[in-house]
Amino acid sequence: MVHEVVIEKNTHQAHVMMGHTAYGARDEKHLALFLLNNILGGPAMSSRLNMALRERQGLVYTVQSTLTTYTDTGVWSIYFGCDQKDVKRCRRLVTRELQKLVDAPLPEHALNAAKRQLRGQVHLSYENREEVALGMGKRMLHYGHYRTAEEIIEAIDRLTAKQLHEVACEVMNPDNLTILVYV
Repeated sequence: MVHEVVIEKNTHQAHVMMGHTAYGARDEKHLALFLLNNILGGPAMSSRLNMALRERQGLVYTVQSTLTTYTDTGVWSIYFGCDQKDVKRCRRLVTRELQKLVDAPLPEHALNAAKRQLRGQVHLSYENREEVALGMGKRMLHYGHYRTAEEIIEAIDRLTAKQLHEVACEVMNPDNLTILVYV
């Protein structure tokens, strides 16, 4: 069931957040959701939401999806800013992209492309030695272990379209989102 809150702020643009609770960092489904989030609205300009709302339609100033995880829980969300008159249209486009992920597993070529992109991001993140050391320290403090780049890559490679589809159905189902709209 969708829960929606609309708050009038009298701004020149609308700010919309759509989201759902997510898995904690220790949950085995966390990496699948991370990859789905990357496909949908992660840091790449080729993300599905960026292409659908910004590049093809020119409707949003910004669009992104984020995944924030804690030890035992997490939050997955989509944010976009647009003209107030375009809120409904943007929401329909976001819902369409989410529904695609819920309706059917990713085709093999799309899954492989997403994995390649994420593997590249992992390799780039390991180039900053200070960040790597800080990340290792944080993981040791929180979880008692850390994963090497190779271990992360192997985990990414093991992900299946079926696993991603199950996660999309649980977390990204448009019928179960909480929505906050500032207009």
